[in-house]
Amino acid sequence: MIRSVRRITHGSRTTLAVLTTALAISACANDEILTTTAHAAAGVVVLDGFIQPGVTLVADTGSSITRIAFASSSEFDAGGFSLAHDTILAVSSRAAGDLLYIADVRTGTMRRLQMPAKSNPSRARLFQGTNGQSVIGVALRDSSAIALVSLVGAGSPTISRVVNAGTCPTDMFQYDNATWIVDANVNCKVNYAVQGDVRLIRVPTNGSARDTLIMTGARGSSAGAIIDGDVAYITAGGDANFASFPYTLIASGRVTKVDLKNRRILTQRSMPTNTYGAGAKLGADGFLYLSLYEDLSSFRSRVVKLRADDLSVMNGPIASWLALTGANGTETTCGSATADALGRMYCIVNGTGSVTSLVVFDPAGREIRRVAAGQGGVDLALR
Repeated sequence: MIRSVRRITHGSRTTLAVLTTALAISACANDEILTTTAHAAAGVVVLDGFIQPGVTLVADTGSSITRIAFASSSEFDAGGFSLAHDTILAVSSRAAGDLLYIADVRTGTMRRLQMPAKSNPSRARLFQGTNGQSVIGVALRDSSAIALVSLVGAGSPTISRVVNAGTCPTDMFQYDNATWIVDANVNCKVNYAVQGDVRLIRVPTNGSARDTLIMTGARGSSAGAIIDGDVAYITAGGDANFASFPYTLIASGRVTKVDLKNRRILTQRSMPTNTYGAGAKLGADGFLYLSLYEDLSSFRSRVVKLRADDLSVMNGPIASWLALTGANGTETTCGSATADALGRMYCIVNGTGSVTSLVVFDPAGREIRRVAAGQGGVDLALR
């Protein structure tokens, strides 16, 4: 969500290629981005997106941490990452070099790859190639394409593309022999001005006709996807004018539940009035956790908890959010939240000097653990 604000204030057709080389990373070819195992987290990964770019690995108990450094603050500006078992994927935008970062949690190593110049990467995910080997899908916003990156050992990457991938592709995933592309439908090459509703574009691997689903009323440059079996949750952070202060909210964020098998919209949920953002995670407890800003003046971070089946609000009316209490008994606000299978919520708190803490709350919203987790934290995931 920090990334979206920063970006707004700055400012020939092919089919899916068959890739035959292996990706030398630690995750298996069919690894899922989301893990829903019925136990507590085995550890937490925190992405430090600015000041000290990299990831901080937090143990499941105690205060032990390790770090994997990515780059200087001028070279890295990611607001999120993908975790596939022990492999972390993150990107930098065109303003920070059009780069892809691949980190191995087990070995503590990181590799940086150059993406096409001025392509403006948005999100990277682990894909399975048609030959069963792993490739990395990267959404290239300014190129209206999805890059398919294949690696063999320490050699140079092989990159092919899915082209004509919408106005501004910000995320993608695989389902049922097709690549599904989340198109934010904004002018990402110039000023991220909204051009229309967020779209979900289905590109069959065999080159047959594409399908497009329109997420009616969903607007924003930070559109993303969460996949759970035959269902996708498409999120859009909203639309705002950041040209001058006070900032003007045009539309709040929205989450749309999509039936992938039958290619239809199931239901939608708008975020609370006056809020901005909709950074979503599917907790291992089966609930959706939406991170957003309370308003465009204080930018106070809040968390809304939704039922995954009907997107109904678990913490009262949609005008409210989770009430979280710190160890000292006072209200605590945090962002980028998720939960383990025991219902304990994990989130990021950035304090003075953007020093980051991982904070854990019990199911009643009371703080039960706080661990230092780097500086400039923007995202997290449970291992």
